[in-house]
Amino acid sequence: MAEKKIQEKPLPGEAPAEIPVETDDKAKEMPPKPTTAPDKTTATVTLPAASPTPVLPRISVPMFTKTSPNDLYRRLLPAMLFVLTFVTVMTMLLIYMDTVALGAQKFRANMSRDYELASIAQGSAALVAFVQQLHLAPPLAAPAALPPPQPTPQVALFDQLYGEIYNGTFVEFLPRGPRDQTSMYFERARQWDGVVVRAAARDYLALKGNARALHACLSPTAHPREVTYQETESAESVFRSRVLCLPLLTVLLAADAARARYVLLGGGNALPALTHLPFDDPRVHLQVIEVQFTNSSIRNQTSQFLQSKNYTIAATFDNSVMYALAKGL
Repeated sequence: MAEKKIQEKPLPGEAPAEIPVETDDKAKEMPPKPTTAPDKTTATVTLPAASPTPVLPRISVPMFTKTSPNDLYRRLLPAMLFVLTFVTVMTMLLIYMDTVALGAQKFRANMSRDYELASIAQGSAALVAFVQQLHLAPPLAAPAALPPPQPTPQVALFDQLYGEIYNGTFVEFLPRGPRDQTSMYFERARQWDGVVVRAAARDYLALKGNARALHACLSPTAHPREVTYQETESAESVFRSRVLCLPLLTVLLAADAARARYVLLGGGNALPALTHLPFDDPRVHLQVIEVQFTNSSIRNQTSQFLQSKNYTIAATFDNSVMYALAKGL
């Protein structure tokens, strides 16, 4: 019985193999015939080559569901850090803006509010030391460096009453303006010492001379105050600054001028400040007091009050009145 072997399906790209076909078992034992004669018992069957199977490209798609937890956390960590940093920075920025806005609001409230330091007495040793150490400025120039001005009518009147006095003490307490000519003459021509006080910040910075300078205003009460001082430069320009208002006694004690020979006062708080000055205090002895006025009613009230404190009207000038302490006191 003849057997027929069928060739298996070749792999893609391989050539088809030939399949021998035998007729019977005896043909296997027969010697081969010469190559010249064709073999009639063996037939070669050639099968058609199979077409190769097309290879599709493999697309790699990341599958988070199949990714390990450590790898997933490693991929999400940069994004989480960015979000956390952004939220932290924005939170700090909002807090900073709120803090700055609150501070600006408090600053504006403080600049527009006056504080009455009623618990501090005008003769307090702590207040006097505070003014001496932190507010009194040292002299800016030697008296010999600047020529003395011409003597004023106040100087002539003072010489008539007490004669020429050298090395005296004066107090010049004005709200604004340049140096007074009378005190400047005493300072440069007769080597007087004293203190010059201005409430206006720019006028205070422009002070020059041997006298010490103090940036303060005259308090109308028996205790210090902190107020906002306005300097009107023009109709549309107003300069505001914070200034400490001190009682007259505090300034006299801080400047070692409680027994001054010449005191010049000006402004609307001159009369209230004099009413709170303890004239019966043995430390206070003011020989001459000159008060500048812009109101005749205030001038009359001041004259009546000082006359009750043993002062007499020494002379009346265009914008001021000079009071002299009665002799023997």
